[in-house]
Amino acid sequence: MIVRVACAALHGVDAFRVDLEVDLARQGMPAFVMVGLAEGALRESRERVFAAMRACNLRLPPARITVNLAPADRRKSGSGFDLPLAIGLLAAAEILPQGSTDGWFLLGELSLTGELKPVPGVLPVAVRARAEGARGMLVAADNA
Repeated sequence: MIVRVACAALHGVDAFRVDLEVDLARQGMPAFVMVGLAEGALRESRERVFAAMRACNLRLPPARITVNLAPADRRKSGSGFDLPLAIGLLAAAEILPQGSTDGWFLLGELSLTGELKPVPGVLPVAVRARAEGARGMLVAADNA
């Protein structure tokens, strides 16, 4: 099942939409691949997300996981993709109901314990979400 989660990245003081797509295939050797010009802290998000999920007693089935950050030709960085990645993985594994992320923009860093931490750049992302007609945003309380 392929799941799409709306999030955003910053380019200067403006935000552009990023669709985080998760394909969780329960065939072949278990693996994790992230594509779409991910940089720095974003590449490390896998480790934070899986540790946070373990701390919250959430388990994914063995699978070949492919994560795409579209548009693939624009650089993305920062820890704000942790929350969309975690929610995308849970939805792809059918732990969350199908369509539960529709219309929402997600942004936030996860601690190793699963706590949602604030990230910079929420205001430009909120402007982008509003311009795209989003139902709302899910962010850390300190960013609200």
